[in-house]
Amino acid sequence: MSSGGRKLRILPAMMLTLLTACSIIPGIQPTVAPPSADVVVTGQMDDMMEFYESIRKLPAPELGQVYETVKQKFVGNKSDANRARLVLLLILPNTSFRDINSALHLLNEWPREAQPTTNLQSFRNLLAALLADQQRLHHNVEELSQKLKDEQKRVETLKSQIDAIKSMEKNLILREL
Repeated sequence: MSSGGRKLRILPAMMLTLLTACSIIPGIQPTVAPPSADVVVTGQMDDMMEFYESIRKLPAPELGQVYETVKQKFVGNKSDANRARLVLLLILPNTSFRDINSALHLLNEWPREAQPTTNLQSFRNLLAALLADQQRLHHNVEELSQKLKDEQKRVETLKSQIDAIKSMEKNLILREL
């Protein structure tokens, strides 16, 4: 057998021996990275979305109880999770406690962390931007509604003036006959 063929047979055996030896060495532990902040925040975001889905389906009396409970928890502990839950309740449509201004205030007063932006902070920024835009649109609607009412009054005034002029013309025509 040639020396090249012998080397090809010995090489895999040596590699197998080295790999086996490396796996037996005590004291070398694989390092496991601690969970990053993103994992925790993702968990918080999942919790927030699950919370929203659960409150969205509740009847009004139960929703009122949840609101009071969450509000009390926030007063006792102003954590990000409690703040987010209260904001989600405050922006829920068709509720007696819906308050966009308070929700926007809570979002704007949310402590800003010096760390890179997390998912929960991005969620806060998104909600704040959407609520500010919704508030601006609501004010525009109110202004336009007031303008419409003013125009309707003006139309009624003009209509009554036209009717008065028509009546005067009829009276003049009748006098001339």
